[in-house]
Amino acid sequence: MCLLPLFVHTVFSQMKLAVSAVQRRLGKKAPRPPAILICVANPHALPCVHAITGAGWTCHRVPRLRYIDRAARALDAAAVVTDRIASVPDRSSGPVSGTLPLVLLGPPRRAADALKAGAALFVPVPIDGPALVAGLSRIIQHPARDEPKTGVDENGLWLDALTAQVRVGDTPIALSPRHFCVLHELVRNPGKLLTTERLCSGLTGVRPMTPAALTICISRLRKLLRDAGAPDCIETVHCLGYRYIVAAAPLAAPLPAAIPAARHG
Repeated sequence: MCLLPLFVHTVFSQMKLAVSAVQRRLGKKAPRPPAILICVANPHALPCVHAITGAGWTCHRVPRLRYIDRAARALDAAAVVTDRIASVPDRSSGPVSGTLPLVLLGPPRRAADALKAGAALFVPVPIDGPALVAGLSRIIQHPARDEPKTGVDENGLWLDALTAQVRVGDTPIALSPRHFCVLHELVRNPGKLLTTERLCSGLTGVRPMTPAALTICISRLRKLLRDAGAPDCIETVHCLGYRYIVAAAPLAAPLPAAIPAARHG
């Protein structure tokens, strides 16, 4: 009985796909909200459907990853949500589906595998609906051609604003949407003081947080960066905020010894 809503939604999605294909063939293109393709298991499908439809978008269930190209052409899909991390690199991508960003779901320990598979966003399970919607909003509003990548800085940190991937050298770091947005805001303003109020309420794609939650987020970021081999690059300005600092270049040669001053006669 608990699977009845999911079955009804699957049947409705198949009917919608057929109607969209007919309209596309007849040349009728009415304006419609962004479409999201879902290829996940039953325990994860209902939370995804509720979160996506609650945001005003449309979603379509795809039974297999090899069918997403047909659905993407019919619905003009904006992203694909799947929990099949292992099969993503081996999927047969078509001309449309090959350019779609992937949102991967899974346990937190699979975050590194998801980033290696080329995920634009990783959402841990149990699924957080607002985090999923915020990540999809960032992907839909900022396509790949409009979002440049950040190169490796002096600290060895590499950050991609579109795919939410972070690496220190060759070591990938799996971050939640909140942690990534805070780190991205710090990295894009090196040497500048970012106040606590700005980091708590002025970030796009994440819900406002309290100063205590921001302190925990910064501590977690420091630990992850330190474990990956990066230097301590997040500086705390007491009672004001935080600052991202880059490693200073070493001196070329030591300074000569100072000449002792002569005694006054």
